[in-house]
Amino acid sequence: MFEDFLLVALRMTFGGSPNPALWGVISETTTDICNSLLLNNHWDHSKVFDLISKTIENPLPLDDDIPFHPAKELAVNPPPNDSGKVDIFINYSIGVAPDLEDVPMRVLRANPLAIRTIARPASTQDLIPRQDIISIKKLKAQGRLTETKLVLGWLLNTRKLTNSLPDSKCHAWLRDIDAFLSAGKSSHQLLETLLGRLNHVACVFLPMRHFLGGL
Repeated sequence: MFEDFLLVALRMTFGGSPNPALWGVISETTTDICNSLLLNNHWDHSKVFDLISKTIENPLPLDDDIPFHPAKELAVNPPPNDSGKVDIFINYSIGVAPDLEDVPMRVLRANPLAIRTIARPASTQDLIPRQDIISIKKLKAQGRLTETKLVLGWLLNTRKLTNSLPDSKCHAWLRDIDAFLSAGKSSHQLLETLLGRLNHVACVFLPMRHFLGGL
C-alpha cells in the first residue's frame, strides 16, 4: 500500500450547462488520453508537456506532524496501479497520484497536455475571440498537487483517509436545518434545496437513504 496520495483538479471552461451529454464526448476522450499517457513508458513528461503546467508545479503537502491514518482492508480488489489515475465529471477533471518518484508530476502534466491535444490554446490572432478551454482561474485555485482537495463539494484528505463536507458548508447547512425545524414550515423551493443537500450527504452515509425515501 502506498504511503500517500496527491490530488490535482482541473476544470475546463465550457460544457456544464449548454450540453453536458455532448460535452462528455470531449471530456471523456481527454480523460482517456490522460490515462493512456500515464501508462505509456515512452512519454517523457520532462520534454513533452504544456507550458501551463509549469505555473502549478509546486506541491503543497500537509505538515509533517500530521500522522498517516492506517488503511483498512478493501472490500474489493482493484487492479494494482502505481502510475496514477485521472477521472472526469462533465468538465471537472480529478487526478490521483501515488507519491512515488515522478508519478505526481506525470499526473499533473498529463491533463493539460491531453486537453491541448484536442483544443489548442486561445490566441490573440484568432478571428473569433474565445476563452481558453482550460479555466485559468480554477487552475490557479485548485491545480496544485495537494493531499487535500475539494472535489465535487467534498473535502478529500489522503493523509487522514477521510471524505467530509467542508466546515463552511457543514455549518451553513446545519443552520438551515435548524431554521427549518424552528419555523415548522417551508416553501417548495427551500424544501427542494434541503432535500438536495441531505441527498448529497447520503452519498457517503447510505443509511440516510432509507429515511429520505419517505420525504
